[in-house]
Amino acid sequence: MKPNTSPILYHVYVRSFFDSNGDGIGDLQGVINKLDYFVWLGVDGILLSPVFESPLSDFGYDITNLRGLNPEYGSMATFTTLVEEAKQRGLSVMLDFVANHTSSKHPWFIESSAGATSAKADWYVWSPAKADGTPPNNWLTIFGESAWRWHPTRGQYYLHNTLSNQPDLNYRNADVVRELNQSVRFWLDTGVSGLRLDSVNLFLHDDKLRNNPPRHLGWQDDARADPYRYQSQRYNISRPENIHLLKQLRVIVDGYEEKKWLLGSLSDPSPYATIDRYTSEGDALDAANVFESLSLCHSVGQVGEQLDDFMKAVHPGIGCWSTGNHDIARTVSRWQDANNQPEAAKLLLTMLMSLQGVISLFQGEELGLPESDVPPSQRRDLFGQQVIANYVGRDGCRTPMPWQSSEENFGFSASSPWLPADPKHSEYTIDKQQQDDTSVLNFTRTLLQWRKQHVAMQDGACRVLAYNQTLMVLERHHADQTLIIALNASNNEATVRLNLPSEAKSLSLPHMANAVPENHGVLKLLPWQAWVGELVRG
Repeated sequence: MKPNTSPILYHVYVRSFFDSNGDGIGDLQGVINKLDYFVWLGVDGILLSPVFESPLSDFGYDITNLRGLNPEYGSMATFTTLVEEAKQRGLSVMLDFVANHTSSKHPWFIESSAGATSAKADWYVWSPAKADGTPPNNWLTIFGESAWRWHPTRGQYYLHNTLSNQPDLNYRNADVVRELNQSVRFWLDTGVSGLRLDSVNLFLHDDKLRNNPPRHLGWQDDARADPYRYQSQRYNISRPENIHLLKQLRVIVDGYEEKKWLLGSLSDPSPYATIDRYTSEGDALDAANVFESLSLCHSVGQVGEQLDDFMKAVHPGIGCWSTGNHDIARTVSRWQDANNQPEAAKLLLTMLMSLQGVISLFQGEELGLPESDVPPSQRRDLFGQQVIANYVGRDGCRTPMPWQSSEENFGFSASSPWLPADPKHSEYTIDKQQQDDTSVLNFTRTLLQWRKQHVAMQDGACRVLAYNQTLMVLERHHADQTLIIALNASNNEATVRLNLPSEAKSLSLPHMANAVPENHGVLKLLPWQAWVGELVRG
């Protein structure tokens, strides 16, 4: 990864990226085959979704071997080739690393669940039932169900902060910590540039298993569809001792001659104080993101509020930012009034690329891909199959990448893909967009080049100057340059009154209509238009 504070990672959902062997499933060789696409686009590196051994009930987040690859994706030799080929092109490779829990089919858990006298009895978090047979305490998962599951063979409950088939490892056990450290070294030794630690604030729990207290009054309405919000998660997540484990990993990472990155992803009702603890001292994570952050937003009002809170709490303000991922409906389909419009996609990409920190661009976002409506009979996501509370699952953002307009399955695979290629994506294929100078894809490519030409965009501090539900104004400040970015995320023309300390020189954004401030700093923006001005120094 290039040595700046705002590298751009392309988030590859491997299963849906490119199928090299015709089995309908994207694979590591498929990523190798498309490395030149990343170079052409102009990203700094790629972030791979989990590719570890797994029964794939949660498509990779239920792991049975943290040092092995799922054969569907390829061999270790293929992975090594991927890292080497990427480096030859100036691209880094990072892994989405799932270490908080394993699959319930992991050999460790099978042995641990056999009984309290097994060699790995204490490798997971076990507790007997209370006198009335109920779980040990009131902890809930992020899905609102009990975080405890009864195991009849062991005759005890085990802890799972996520799904019940993903039991939490016990990081109070030195052997488990040793396995984590060895797994981290194993992957860093392959040449990857770093790891993104999933559920990074869940590694340790309260050793006394105390009940969580109720949250303060006022949350009940928000909790109507989310009982998790009734509790103050004091004892099951973000424990103070959690950072000591991260500091151990930092020591390992810093032992390499070349820079290795430790990123984190977490979910927490009070996330920014946690991120500050994990990043501000430089002895744990380089940066972290909150799952509930931009990826769940659908207006710049929400983004402005999130950024404002983040920048007030997290020092020096470097985060991990993305507007989409493999768990969330596609940005242009989710966003208020965007309605899958190409101009909306361009504006939202401009907003993302204006932020300070590690930028994660989820595959297909550079195309302005809309959410797919996968028929119930073809859904593969566990949640979509269950149709919980009319929730259709996450398949809609995971459908195959559309490469070639004239080929079967749009060039993703020569055979029937694991999820159907979306017919409406025929107008969004990469080959079509590469030939159209005004396309979202060509806009993205030029935007990334433009961003690298401005030191304030690369390394400048970021703050929110103003925002409402449709408008937002940001500042990126560096000793050598100060930029002001105004964004109109709506279908209507808008007027922004800029209160700037000095005159601003308008900078043309690629493939976007230019706006110029009028007298007294009044800026008129067209629908889905951005303006960038550079403050003139006296």
